[in-house]
Amino acid sequence: MPAVPRRKNIPGAPFRIGMRVKVVRGRDDTITPGRVGCVGVVVYYEYDCGCGQTYPADPMIGLRFAGGRVDEFWRDELKEIV
Repeated sequence: MPAVPRRKNIPGAPFRIGMRVKVVRGRDDTITPGRVGCVGVVVYYEYDCGCGQTYPADPMIGLRFAGGRVDEFWRDELKEIV
């Protein structure tokens, strides 16, 4: 099934669209090189690409970084900036 980014808040999702979060070390080593410690903005949730996501609590989370690049992360690879 193709990826279907959801760009609206979903009750039960770990972060809200528009929230600023920081990339931290997660459960494995699949984080995009150079992203640990970077801050991005949540722009979508993705549940359909077949990576083991579960609805609504465990999506892939699309973050937009300075410069416009978007990368996806698991919730345990992200920390809310307060």
